[in-house]
Amino acid sequence: MRVIERTEGLSSIEDSREKSRNIKKTSALVTAHFINDVYPHMYPGLLPVVLMPQLGFSIAAAGLISTVSALTTQLLQPFLGYWADRLGGKMFVVGGLLLGGIFVPLTLAFAPTYALLLLGLLIGGIGNAAFHPHASALMSELIGKYKGSGMSIFMVAGNLGRLSAPVLASLALYLGGRHGLVLLALPGLLLAIVMFFSMNPPPAPKKTQGKVLNKRFFGTIKEKGGFSLLVVVGIRYMMVMSILTLVPIMWASYGIEYNIYNLLLTVVFAAGMVGNIIGGTFSDFVGHKPVIIASAVSSAITLVLFINSGSILLGFVFMALVGACLYSADPVVMVFSHRLFPENKGMASGIIGLGGMLGSLGVTFTGFIADLYTPAVGLYIAAAMMLISILFIYRLKEE
Repeated sequence: MRVIERTEGLSSIEDSREKSRNIKKTSALVTAHFINDVYPHMYPGLLPVVLMPQLGFSIAAAGLISTVSALTTQLLQPFLGYWADRLGGKMFVVGGLLLGGIFVPLTLAFAPTYALLLLGLLIGGIGNAAFHPHASALMSELIGKYKGSGMSIFMVAGNLGRLSAPVLASLALYLGGRHGLVLLALPGLLLAIVMFFSMNPPPAPKKTQGKVLNKRFFGTIKEKGGFSLLVVVGIRYMMVMSILTLVPIMWASYGIEYNIYNLLLTVVFAAGMVGNIIGGTFSDFVGHKPVIIASAVSSAITLVLFINSGSILLGFVFMALVGACLYSADPVVMVFSHRLFPENKGMASGIIGLGGMLGSLGVTFTGFIADLYTPAVGLYIAAAMMLISILFIYRLKEE
């Protein structure tokens, strides 16, 4: 009897230690996501004040930087996610953070030519693409039962990183001029070291045997609606990019000042973080598809209300609701993709990134409509597409 009690006691102690290790690993991943997402969003604010004047390149060349950034951070994610699934371990998380954390600040601080600036940001973008699919897959393994709420915290950290990027870049610029930007390499380097030691032993996914791109993976794409998931993600990102692109143009055409509609976009992201938490938490209790459908319907309705708000105050209110409703499904979609592809979580995360890139390209269509008619019409099209996405949401198979 005493032997049994002692065994149970040892088991309880080991469980407690395992929970403690998981909390430390989860905290490290969340912090690393915050730091990682600072780097790809540092350069836009530096273009007009530092990079373009000093390196002497055109607006078109600046646009090419954005294109290269999108291609490396999103298009490469499925392929790097594939190798993350195949190799396992922690190399993609640590190595990706190091690439982005070192190359981006060094490039922004010291690149003497446009070509070297583009090359450095390209390498940093590859690091970002390596980090995301594996980090979200590891997070999914660590957070246990309440995956929706856990993933929402992970995503909020990334959103905070994006919001903090221009502030941190401005601070480094103030402290040391352009060369002072190299100071921002320190957080990435420190977090990479922390991640290297905190991920011992490396969490699942472990090294896999055989092919990751197996029959089950492609069977799941066909049977469970993997293509539909890609369409849903693409439409959602198209709406996000349409809002970020067309809303400032629409408000500027009404004679509203730049600082006001710039603040409006900040409200979108801030409300979106609240939406992340709410949507992720609710999905743990009501399921994934109801939250994704509710997000599509509510964000379409609130966007229409925003277009017809008629005042700046109501515009801010409705745009905050748009942000909360739209981003409420982001952690849910990520967790859902992991459930669809339980043996290929890294690649599933990469597919989400690919869908985001396709959606970003879709804003060309709404922009074309806005040119033909008005920005408001382009936004109406984006809202209509969100409602159409519900047809594809229903095709997803939730176990």
